[in-house]
Amino acid sequence: MEIVLNVLRILGLTAKSSTRVEHLSGGECKRLSIALDLLTNPPVMFLDEPTSGLDSVSAVQVITHLKDLARAGRNVICVIHQPSSRLLELFDDIFIMCNGQCIYNGPLDSMVAKFEEAGFECPQFYNRADFALEIATGERLGSLDNLISKATRRIHCVTGEILKDQENFQEEYLEFTKVLDKQERKRRSLNRDIDQKYPISQWKQFLILLKRSFVCISRNFVVTQLKILTHLFIGLVVGWIYYDVGNDGAKATTNISLLFFLIMFFYFGNVIPIVLLYPSESKIFYREYLNNWYGFLPYFYSKIIVEIPCLVISTFSTLIPIYYLTNQPMEIDRFFLLANIHLLTMLIALFAGLATGTQFGTEIGMFFMPSSGLIFVVFCGYYIRYNELSPILQPLTFITFFRYIFEGSFQAIYGFERQNLDCSQIFCYLRSVSKIREVMDMTENTYLLDVLGLIVWILVLKFLFFIALRRKIKKFTD
Repeated sequence: MEIVLNVLRILGLTAKSSTRVEHLSGGECKRLSIALDLLTNPPVMFLDEPTSGLDSVSAVQVITHLKDLARAGRNVICVIHQPSSRLLELFDDIFIMCNGQCIYNGPLDSMVAKFEEAGFECPQFYNRADFALEIATGERLGSLDNLISKATRRIHCVTGEILKDQENFQEEYLEFTKVLDKQERKRRSLNRDIDQKYPISQWKQFLILLKRSFVCISRNFVVTQLKILTHLFIGLVVGWIYYDVGNDGAKATTNISLLFFLIMFFYFGNVIPIVLLYPSESKIFYREYLNNWYGFLPYFYSKIIVEIPCLVISTFSTLIPIYYLTNQPMEIDRFFLLANIHLLTMLIALFAGLATGTQFGTEIGMFFMPSSGLIFVVFCGYYIRYNELSPILQPLTFITFFRYIFEGSFQAIYGFERQNLDCSQIFCYLRSVSKIREVMDMTENTYLLDVLGLIVWILVLKFLFFIALRRKIKKFTD
């Protein structure tokens, strides 16, 4: 906290310490982004257009604070487009480029004199920044080649001064690169999180990230409140549509359709929002991780755990009204057997969405996820029974997780020695539970195997998310 308060004081943000980011002005947001990087006390700071989008007052405030940081011993490098005369006065040295070539590098006070030597006359009381920009764009007459050659000689001179005292530089450099290559191979062979050092332990990083994630998710109306309210609304509406079908032999096929609808809703209703939202969220992680703020594993597990409470609440918000409005068996153990299946379904949707969003991004992920999911749905046992498939295709039913979800839901409602159903008509062919199980080709109670299959799928999808996130990080680091 002492470090945080000190950074806020340096950048003039102490009065805004309790203000949410969305309520900060443009200049305050720029200073906040600088403050985030200052927490690790970097010796060198590169800022790409820190004044873009700011008014003149805010721009001066940001550059003034950067000047204070430079006076404190840091090297601050900024890319600035068309600065005002007041902004330009705050810089010590400048580097001006034209068509990819340097036309001046050195102290600010020497710039005009160097330009005049090349035939470029600066009017009195003229903004030196505008003058340099006009030269770079060819709006003023003079020898631009002369400026380029002088700047090149200066760079070579500075480089020569650095290297002139080094004997046998080429041999030393080659030996140095060999050592670097050896260290790099060793570093890549180890887990990056183990190899890198952080001021605090990974466990404390995990707790801090978990707390931050809970704060962020609680403030996000779409991700939390709206999601839970939507699940509750769907539960009430669907429960009213399928009212009192759960224990009626004349409506057994309708009740099975309800079980299938729940699978589609819990999976696709949760996997698609994750594919849509996570790629933009992951950009924050990439930036913070590459800035060496925290390790990979603390973020990975905090991201997973923070999603679980919302998944649990959403599941029960839908399942409770549907279960009782549709008059399913009023046995608490059956309810939790069904809830267990759909909690595992939500976890599958979570990891499938995270893995797809990380690997393919939003656009490709939105195409890949529904198309691949609908193919697997065909083999779940609802559209076509297992015994009706050709022997060649029957093994595919064991690959899709939709089979384990549908089969587990069916066994939770119609398995475990359930009594025969009531009948609202003169004759109900599917009043007998054994007949329903026979028609659906699910005579054996496979609930435990279904749960095991879903757990295996969760572990596989979690591993795929892990690999996809690692590959994305490796792409940035390489």
